[in-house]
Amino acid sequence: MEDVGWITEVVNDPEVAKYSLSIYPRTEHEVEDFLKKDLDDNESKHIVAEVDKKPAGAVDLWWHALGRDRHVASLGIFVRRQYWGKGVGYGLMKEAERLGNELGHRKLTLGVFHGNSHALNLYKKSGYKQEACEHEEVYIDGSWRDNIIMSLELAKCEPKYKATSKAKPKQVQKSRKTFAGHVQLRHVETKDLDEVNRLQNCPQSTRSSFRIPPTTKEETKHWYEGIKSDEGKYCIACFRDDKMQGYLTFRASFPPFACLRFEEIVVDENQQPSETADALVAAVRGFRERYWYHRIFAYTAETALHIINALKQNSFTQTGTISSYYYIDGQYASMVLYGYP
Repeated sequence: MEDVGWITEVVNDPEVAKYSLSIYPRTEHEVEDFLKKDLDDNESKHIVAEVDKKPAGAVDLWWHALGRDRHVASLGIFVRRQYWGKGVGYGLMKEAERLGNELGHRKLTLGVFHGNSHALNLYKKSGYKQEACEHEEVYIDGSWRDNIIMSLELAKCEPKYKATSKAKPKQVQKSRKTFAGHVQLRHVETKDLDEVNRLQNCPQSTRSSFRIPPTTKEETKHWYEGIKSDEGKYCIACFRDDKMQGYLTFRASFPPFACLRFEEIVVDENQQPSETADALVAAVRGFRERYWYHRIFAYTAETALHIINALKQNSFTQTGTISSYYYIDGQYASMVLYGYP
């Protein structure tokens, strides 16, 4: 906690903030609260670099310990401006790589905004390669900027998933009127939690998400309580005759990240999955148009062919893949990124 003061200084530095996920100004109290939560988190590690016993920067690793991406860690780094160009960043990157190996991670990923040439050069020097891009993800200083996603493979991810031609889903009819029975798109209610839990425990249906069954009813209830519109967390579900066909949770970020972002999409693989996926993706498009968000970013496993097909049907454009991001049924599968419009 003794690092709160200088970290507050860094996040409030305009030259640092324009290339980071942090929006300034921020109070020291906010930074202290954020740091407390991070230090209590069992899914993150933090390293500080010192020069002559003075803090010069820090690097963070965080991950999901129980998800299909548990072998992947995300990286964040910042260096105090007076130490730019002195090798601090490179030292932190190598230490993060060492720590990632020590923790058993197979892959490290990071994001960097277009125009941040110093960071891009540092990451390339550290061995990172660009894999995908979120076009116009953030609005800073009068223009939209891309978020470039890069990664470093620490260990071989084998065996890799290989798509088969037999697995291709049927095209969804453009009319989107292929459901049998009464279909409704609406929010999830407390009475629906048994249906949600049923779907969250279907091994075939959850392959499109980070979720690994079994999911207890208590965990489903906790998931439901996390859907909070005042925090920008939403869920749209598809029902046919009161039976849940699937759901899509997404996040609405606040400016300067005024975009929508998929968090989890699960469709019942045994009940018209193509039609369900199409209806859910179209519903989020409608949400964007009604409330004017700049773009939608969607992510799914390359194995989720019904969902990928629905994204294409709804005019989403693929913007890259992050290799070996999911571990599904003993194989490493890539995450596919799509953007709209």
